[in-house]
Amino acid sequence: MRNMIDAAHKEEMLCCAPEKGDLKKELTADNSAVVEEKVCKAEEVPDGTSFRKKEVELRGRKILIINDGGKYMAINGLCSHYNWPLVTGYYYKGRVRCPLHGACFNTETGDIEDYPGFDSLHPFQVKKVGTDLVIKTTEKRLESDRRTRKSWLKQTTNEKPIVVVGSGPAGQSVLENLRLAGCKQPIIQFTKESMPAYDRVLLSKKMDIDAVRLRPDEYYLDNHISVRLNSKVVAFDAAAHTVTLSDKSSYVYDKLILALGGAVRTLSNKGSDLKVSSIYGVFTLRNHDDPKKIMEATKGKDLVCVGASFIDYLSKRASHCPAFVSIPNSGMETASSMKAVANSVTVICSTNEPVPALGIDVGRALRKYFDTKGVRVITDARVDHLEGGGDGHVKEVVLKDGTRLPASCVVAGVGVDPDTTWLKNHNVALDERGFIKVNDKFATSIPDVYAIGDAISAPLPFWGIDTINIQHFQVAQRHGQLAAWSILGKPQPGKLIPYFWTLFFFEKGIKFAGCSEGYDEIYTKGDVDSLEFVKYYLKNNQVIAVSSGGPAGASIQFLALCEQGKHISREDVEKNSTDDWAFMLK
Repeated sequence: MRNMIDAAHKEEMLCCAPEKGDLKKELTADNSAVVEEKVCKAEEVPDGTSFRKKEVELRGRKILIINDGGKYMAINGLCSHYNWPLVTGYYYKGRVRCPLHGACFNTETGDIEDYPGFDSLHPFQVKKVGTDLVIKTTEKRLESDRRTRKSWLKQTTNEKPIVVVGSGPAGQSVLENLRLAGCKQPIIQFTKESMPAYDRVLLSKKMDIDAVRLRPDEYYLDNHISVRLNSKVVAFDAAAHTVTLSDKSSYVYDKLILALGGAVRTLSNKGSDLKVSSIYGVFTLRNHDDPKKIMEATKGKDLVCVGASFIDYLSKRASHCPAFVSIPNSGMETASSMKAVANSVTVICSTNEPVPALGIDVGRALRKYFDTKGVRVITDARVDHLEGGGDGHVKEVVLKDGTRLPASCVVAGVGVDPDTTWLKNHNVALDERGFIKVNDKFATSIPDVYAIGDAISAPLPFWGIDTINIQHFQVAQRHGQLAAWSILGKPQPGKLIPYFWTLFFFEKGIKFAGCSEGYDEIYTKGDVDSLEFVKYYLKNNQVIAVSSGGPAGASIQFLALCEQGKHISREDVEKNSTDDWAFMLK
């Protein structure tokens, strides 16, 4: 009798579920027991006020309930990116956007529609019964706070494969979205890495290899994706449609997607090669095995981090080729992550304050904040050379002014260059800095060859920019999504709205939404000294970008407004005393 009841209840849930292919199949395949329980009073989630969201718990699992005009919706209550409570987010038109890093979820299907993050959320059926709200779901769906969408592809075609070169956020996103958008061709991903895709942004924060991997091996098997590790692509033949690896092996392709990412810059100063063992020496933070090495080298020792930038504007660029480059702030973020284990931590900053693109005032506030945490930031300083001891290990960093800093470990966070040197003999159009030029569909100058991620320069239509390079996790992941749909000949499912973030000591964060290229005024509100502020970047009296520190949600809200095609004027900024733009999201 129980099985008959469960079957009937699941049929009811299936009928009420949105007609989304993978979700419908998931519900059909779920044979676990039905759970149906009261979670709160309906009056606790009134419509038409700021309280139309409520977080409830069902068997220990946090669930977000939304009331939109008498229509109740429910999804997992934590963002799938870094588990931030979505009840503090912004709801508008069937979507909720996380206030931490901007990930956006459909409140009917739970699907992630804007990034960062790869997983979606579980949707739950919620209905009003008398004065109560009742959630109906299954035990299986209450087992986790997130849902990995499946393609449900049983077998690939006999066509030539789509080949993806690179396993960063862009490379991972494009192969996942190809499958979700209905691609049945074989997909092969080549990566120089020794492990599948991982969250490189977390490397400077968690220093934990297991915590940064994006997908288990089973994911690739289930979705018929072949990942070739330790495989470096060194050439391709556009006429023959083949790629060649460093071991001389070759593979055919139907479409080639270059997600090449960046080649990390290293210190060129005398002594920067001091590293007899894998422990004490000079490091960069780029690959998944770097955190362990840095952690081992830093415990109880003196750490010097070289580099203190977050968003760098390239000074040399063509007049018709603006560039806006964001790189992970590995110097400052590594310093904040390692303070707890190191004997001392010092950051070498070549500018008059750290993170110069956010303004001298913000940089000064950050430097003072780091000082309260016991991290010294030396400004207007440059490394002259490194000195080692008799064992060959680095012992000191010597600055241009003669200052000597004790250092058992040096981490260089001085930026990256596009990993495109090998393309210069392939007739792929590159700009003067080596970034791959692509159109709005991410197609390169070579037929059937596409490019995405940190190594490209692409249009940014909402800002009227013909071509621009932007380097950050969210942007790269969005590239992969938009490119996948374009390659399959389908309309792109949204706009590219740049968004960046950084976090120090897991306490103070700075967010940046939009593109400030060509701004002519900055309007600052709040208290920059306490890192609780909002900065509006204006061009012709229109806001084109917003940066914010502290709890202010203006950056995330601006991201959502851009998505809707809405604009904020200077007059709007002057009139809005709270810097809360939620009223414009309706």
